[in-house]
Amino acid sequence: MLHRENTIRRYHTSSAADLIKETMEFYQITQIDLADRLGVSQKNISDILKRKRFINEILALRIESVMGISSQLLLNLDANFKLHLAKETAMESAPQHKSDKFLKRYDWVTI
Repeated sequence: MLHRENTIRRYHTSSAADLIKETMEFYQITQIDLADRLGVSQKNISDILKRKRFINEILALRIESVMGISSQLLLNLDANFKLHLAKETAMESAPQHKSDKFLKRYDWVTI
């Protein structure tokens, strides 16, 4: 049943880093071990886990072959996370109001 008092819950937007961290904890592997298995530097893994850097397609495929996590899922998580960050940044820099550049039909146009 719908009630006006109900609020819409904001869901946590996670990135590939969250899933990678969770998998590392489950298998009890270190950043150094994961970096070695993936053929990248430990700093690269550290930056990804701190969300200073995001994974690319090649690294997603390597993670899939080593950790068994779908490369498509990893890339989608990061894409959604980056879009979420961009929306937050846009909201902070420009309050929500309609732009005069938004597409609109002109009254004089007939079909």
